[in-house]
Amino acid sequence: PEVGLTSLFSLKRTGSLPNDPMPEGSPWANQTKGGNFTVVITAGSGGTGFIGIEIAKAYGATHIATAASGEEEIAFVKGLGATFVVDYKKADLFASLPDDSVDVVYDNYGEEGTADKAMRTLRAGGVYLLLPHSECYARKTQGPPCLSGNPKPGVRQLNYNTAPDFNQYSAQGLQELTKMFEAGTLTAQIAKTFRGLDNAAAAFNFSAGGGAGGVSDNHFGKIALVPN
Repeated sequence: PEVGLTSLFSLKRTGSLPNDPMPEGSPWANQTKGGNFTVVITAGSGGTGFIGIEIAKAYGATHIATAASGEEEIAFVKGLGATFVVDYKKADLFASLPDDSVDVVYDNYGEEGTADKAMRTLRAGGVYLLLPHSECYARKTQGPPCLSGNPKPGVRQLNYNTAPDFNQYSAQGLQELTKMFEAGTLTAQIAKTFRGLDNAAAAFNFSAGGGAGGVSDNHFGKIALVPN
């Protein structure tokens, strides 16, 4: 549930301030009625990305743009609701989007310089939200807060610290996620199931991408380890 809560809270905070009460339901309910609300999720096939696509769709986003790689991965994110997918090994996501075409950027990857590239595409009134502990932090060549030094007027930037919302709103968030699963708007995406705790090492190796029971390339979807 952690990645589900992370994307749920992140998308909600694009429509509310960090210290405000957590909004219930879609944070964009008043903005999606025109039928042209666009959300960018920078990495679509990872844990926060694929559930983020489904939540954005459930919240009424008309267009959901993301990046993935390879035919299978691109088909995967399109099946979840992504309407525009760029193969990041061949093209840059933001270079592929028109000026003033995006309402929300949920940057769940955090590559250095992404905020600067995103500004051109964001509409006035739009939001750029950076998920912490991402690549920008790992490399440390672009110091925190890893946001644009040249923000577009009218665009809000948020380096989002999830911890306070996890502490205060986890129960509320889990209830909302449960309702979405029960309604069928969210679905469990299981890449591989391992049965028995004696297969825990194999499950870890699969996640890491090598070793006994592992894979030679990245997978997408979650890994399930269930008792016999």
